[in-house]
Amino acid sequence: MSIEEAIAKDLVAILFVTFLFGGGALWLIVATVAEQWRKLRIAERNSQLKQSMVAAGYRADEIVRVLNAGKDDS
Repeated sequence: MSIEEAIAKDLVAILFVTFLFGGGALWLIVATVAEQWRKLRIAERNSQLKQSMVAAGYRADEIVRVLNAGKDDS
């Protein structure tokens, strides 16, 4: 039996194991990248907001109050 025949015979099992473990790892990688991308976008947006508020003449305590306005205190 050649290697091609052995692989063809056990292809379903090989694919199952590959997707079972590889799929979980891929899911973790994609979730981690997406979470870090989201955090980056939030940081960029907050930075732009701070810069525009400083340019508009807001005081530091007003900027902090605006940035913390949407956060839950509990």
